[in-house]
Amino acid sequence: MKFHRAVAVYILNSKNEVLLLYHKKLKTYLPPGGHVEDGELTHEAAQREAKEEAGVKIRFIHINDKLGDDRATPLPTPFLVQLEDLGDHYHEDFVYLARAESDELENCENHEDIGWFSIDEALNLKLFENVKRQLIHLKSIIGKS
Repeated sequence: MKFHRAVAVYILNSKNEVLLLYHKKLKTYLPPGGHVEDGELTHEAAQREAKEEAGVKIRFIHINDKLGDDRATPLPTPFLVQLEDLGDHYHEDFVYLARAESDELENCENHEDIGWFSIDEALNLKLFENVKRQLIHLKSIIGKS
């Protein structure tokens, strides 16, 4: 079985709404994400996907930047790392949590249905069960819907 590195990023706006887009092929809502390119760090892929898919610049929420030194630079810490079975291959998914630098969505990469949703609104969308569980956990972290 083949393994691919992939990323997803739950992006919160100034109202603690989450950015989700409708994935036509999978027929479900997902956070922005995609494959990690050769030579790319996972957090860089998350930044790139957020920019490509929604035109959003992000700031990661989990960074232990006080733990580094001149030789070792801490990287943004994923919210979750999961192994996703896609049938013919697996995704090693690095799922990040970030804040949007702006609530404006620009140059959405051919996504007709993309937007900011309160967690409660998002939970009423068509979602994979793991995405639903992640959103419920996210709601407990941010303390708002």
